[in-house]
Amino acid sequence: MGMTQRHWIWVASAVLVVGSLGKAPAQDEAGPRDGVRLPVLGPDREAIDLLRTRPEEVERRLREREPPGPELAARSPLPVPELPVPEEPQPDAAAEVVDVDRIRVSAAAAGEGVVQGEAALRNTAEQSHRLVRVLTMAAEEAMLHTVEHRGGVRQVQRLDGLLLPPEEEVELRPGGPRLLLVDLRRPLAEGEAITLDFYFGDGSRKRVEAPVQRPMP
Repeated sequence: MGMTQRHWIWVASAVLVVGSLGKAPAQDEAGPRDGVRLPVLGPDREAIDLLRTRPEEVERRLREREPPGPELAARSPLPVPELPVPEEPQPDAAAEVVDVDRIRVSAAAAGEGVVQGEAALRNTAEQSHRLVRVLTMAAEEAMLHTVEHRGGVRQVQRLDGLLLPPEEEVELRPGGPRLLLVDLRRPLAEGEAITLDFYFGDGSRKRVEAPVQRPMP
């Protein structure tokens, strides 16, 4: 093989090598390269292969997974929670139709454990109701009772309940059924008020404020 022929073979080989090197970037621009999947997640939490995906496509998919800006979040309406609808009181419940008037309790100094209470309960309904219990935080017990004299002996009779006839008024006072606060938890000063809860036979409850006044004779 002559010198000239070997020269042309070397030139052709060099052209092929340079051509192949020049096409490599074009191939990268035309399509992604093979590579391993990297732990980058897109908007649907799928992995994005950075070696096989165009940079502009990666940037677009990463922007899709970003949270909305403050201005967009401000325009997005938030779901309004559904609140339970309060139950309307039954119009014929005892707590709705029994009025509690002229209520008071006696003042008590430190060391005194029992005081009397008074109240007038008027049943405005056309059916009878029943007062079954009275509670207060001022005493361990609020007792409904009557006082009877038998053979010269004063006897206290506890009441399991107090009947409230329709369209009538029943008074809790001396001479009739009474309300007695037993084992006071603190002194009761004249001029303050305590809370009493009246429970009725139908399960309803009426809360009233009772002023503390000077002891009853």
